[in-house]
Amino acid sequence: MSEIIVILNGDNFSSLNTFYDEVERKFTQNLDWKIGRNLDACNDVMKGGFGVYEYEEPITIIWENSSKSKNDLDYKETVKYIKAKLKTCHPSNIDGVKMDLELAKQNKGDTLFEIIVKIIKSHQHINLKLV
Repeated sequence: MSEIIVILNGDNFSSLNTFYDEVERKFTQNLDWKIGRNLDACNDVMKGGFGVYEYEEPITIIWENSSKSKNDLDYKETVKYIKAKLKTCHPSNIDGVKMDLELAKQNKGDTLFEIIVKIIKSHQHINLKLV
């Protein structure tokens, strides 16, 4: 059995929405539906079982041009993400999301890039290489 390598290319996206498109192109195969456009759905896709690799099968993700992605998914994009999240979150989460928004406006807390990297690294079956 050969090692499965999935390449994410930072040149193929510059926002969270286009990142989801890249994830869909690289991690899913022969689906007759689109993946959810949220970080929970992205986390689910990382687990596997969507046609490219089996559920929790060991893989390597090579994130090419990750420095561009780090710049693209910075605090400005994070603020946009949190503002959108504030509109749809459960009422019991509003205060926490507002706090996250204030931190992001001050360039504090995790950026979207850092959040995504943490999501990927939380999966023990994934070896992530940022290049």
